[in-house]
Amino acid sequence: MLVTDWNPLMVWLYGEPYFRFPASDYNADNIADRFIHLTNNSVAKYAEGTTTVTYPIDGNMWCLDDMRAHLQEEFGWDVWEDKLKEQSKNIVINCLESVQDMFECKKGCFELFGFDLMVDDDFNMWLIEVNSSPAMDYSTAVTEKLVKVVLEDTVKVVVDYANARKKSQVDTGAWECIYKAKRIVDKPMNSFGLNLVCEGKKIASNKLSYY
Repeated sequence: MLVTDWNPLMVWLYGEPYFRFPASDYNADNIADRFIHLTNNSVAKYAEGTTTVTYPIDGNMWCLDDMRAHLQEEFGWDVWEDKLKEQSKNIVINCLESVQDMFECKKGCFELFGFDLMVDDDFNMWLIEVNSSPAMDYSTAVTEKLVKVVLEDTVKVVVDYANARKKSQVDTGAWECIYKAKRIVDKPMNSFGLNLVCEGKKIASNKLSYY
């Protein structure tokens, strides 16, 4: 995700997500094996050579095309386009809207975010966490290919698009503007220096102290 303005909020979604897998099949009976429950590449890469590894997926990652092809073959319909894509947009927009009044952002600045989402058996998407300034290292063949185009396309948005008069004609690569607010959001009351902390005072009564 790319935020080029916080107030009014302007959000961009990159059209090429990637999908992480654990190094082993999920098993609720074994909560101690991190290769079953964690999909982070920093964890999964150490599973090679252990007895728990069951997935033959290189780097424990798939690009979007691989996942769409698998879902199409498995279920007979385009699960990403028909169900998951719109959900991911809604999660991102709702999440950023909920915190936009807490950010101090100067005009001309931008921020990249990495959204970690989980998909359940019914194709419902759940937000796990949001990372600011996500890692851009070449951890796998999937991320190496993706990072190179993401960084190049980001420049198209924050430089070319930002300075263009006819923005509709600017090539923004795979970045899609999914939300552009029409109004300024007021800052919450605590941003005006109010102290709303509730503190108790000692009361002495019948030689007993109460707080």
